[in-house]
Amino acid sequence: MNLKLLRIAAVWAAPVAVGAIAALTGSHYLPESIAGQAQRQAALVPPVHFAPLDVSLPAGSTLFPPGEGAEIANANCVMCHSTGMVLRQPPLTTPEWKTEIMKMRNGFGAPIPLDQVDQLAHYLGVINGKKNEAGPSGVDNQAS
Repeated sequence: MNLKLLRIAAVWAAPVAVGAIAALTGSHYLPESIAGQAQRQAALVPPVHFAPLDVSLPAGSTLFPPGEGAEIANANCVMCHSTGMVLRQPPLTTPEWKTEIMKMRNGFGAPIPLDQVDQLAHYLGVINGKKNEAGPSGVDNQAS
């Protein structure tokens, strides 16, 4: 064998030998596979089975006061809020109610159709609102 081939073989043989030794010894020290972990945990902890539970909550009997927009409030607001909770909010102007409604739509996923937002804000402003010239409120964080 010529000297050049011997050097090439030595260059390739050294990493292969080190890799083989690392694979043989490392398999003992490296973390076990995910399947191995699952088998080990299944042997230690008995499986837990949950029975389905059917919970039926009673429908609220209180509705929003009659007015133009009450049907929108009864259809969309009471699925998350009680009527009393909405009516006990601080009085807000119609634009402030619109801000709150948009927060419910965009932030919490309320299914209020966009074309009904203005009508609902006007309704809430009428039944639980304040005059536009009354000054800032807690919605814009400027209340004193």
